[in-house]
Amino acid sequence: MLKRIITLAERTRTRLAVMASSVFLCCGITDSVQALPFNQIHQVYFFGDSLSDSGFNNLLPFTPNFPAGKAPTYTTYGGYTWSQYVARDVKGFLLPVGYPVPNPPDTITNNTTPLSLPVVAPVSPVLDGVCYAAGGSTTNSTGVGTPYAPSLAAQVSNFLNQVVIEPNDVIFVWSGANDLLKLLLSPTPPTQFQLLMAANYAATNIANQVALLSDRGARRIVIMSLPNIGYTPLILGAAASNPSLPASIKSVTFSFNSMLNQSIGKVIASHPYTKVLYVDVYDLLDNVILAAQQGKPYVVAGKTFNFVNYNTPACGNVISALFCPPGTPAGYIFADTLHPTDEAHRLLSLYVESQIYNWA
Repeated sequence: MLKRIITLAERTRTRLAVMASSVFLCCGITDSVQALPFNQIHQVYFFGDSLSDSGFNNLLPFTPNFPAGKAPTYTTYGGYTWSQYVARDVKGFLLPVGYPVPNPPDTITNNTTPLSLPVVAPVSPVLDGVCYAAGGSTTNSTGVGTPYAPSLAAQVSNFLNQVVIEPNDVIFVWSGANDLLKLLLSPTPPTQFQLLMAANYAATNIANQVALLSDRGARRIVIMSLPNIGYTPLILGAAASNPSLPASIKSVTFSFNSMLNQSIGKVIASHPYTKVLYVDVYDLLDNVILAAQQGKPYVVAGKTFNFVNYNTPACGNVISALFCPPGTPAGYIFADTLHPTDEAHRLLSLYVESQIYNWA
């Protein structure tokens, strides 16, 4: 099994290493050659974890730990996630302002109605929005930090029980990070083999959900690769006692993306009527951090971003972005040890939108 996984990772790594494009053609994954105007998109839907969560955790009771007015999202105070920006820009959703009772109300996020969390998990979701992503969610197991968070498989199941997919819907899937973090945060440090096994398991689970969505009528699905988790302040901080950790996690992240690419390619080969857009967030973060290291701006869709800090959290080393206070400095990539700032989310949203707009 180990030999098979390593061989798979190395083979796909070699294929990917020579591809400079962030959106590429492989096994049915399409490159961009023809515009897809936003007005042709019927609806957008989002699935994943805290990187896309637009407010699932407003099911949490509001406690003194929440700064006044802080949205229950994993980004800087007053900011939004990339999924919220895309929902606004593509379909005109209003971005909520003011918590715990936002005005305008949050119509993007599912699970926004209850003001307190039942003592017994799991939570029955209130399915009245387009973003099913939940902080802590894994691809198909209990959550990390928030065990009740529905997995990717549960999110898709909830969605399919609620919604009939239209041919012009665009579905976004960004998952897998917590499958790796679940191991990395365990009391016993995982072996490289265990991390590769988790990566393979997560990639397979994502591909299975893409196949299910395709079977139920999805014709346009956007798959987001994982960024290099080795760049996060969490891993860089741990490198003080384990200097090889960032390089090891970089390798595992790259292997996950390689496995994901191959697994999705097999699904698309058997579902020729579904178009899949692969957004290479790994490459994007590499380029953004490189620009920051060189003191250069990064331009996406005509908007200039000037990041001056790429390795420490804007909210502080011991504060989750969920509780990030107001007044955080500008120019940071990371809000906490894992999650992007509002600026980084906005950059990502514009990058994703540019790929969608040019999607054949």
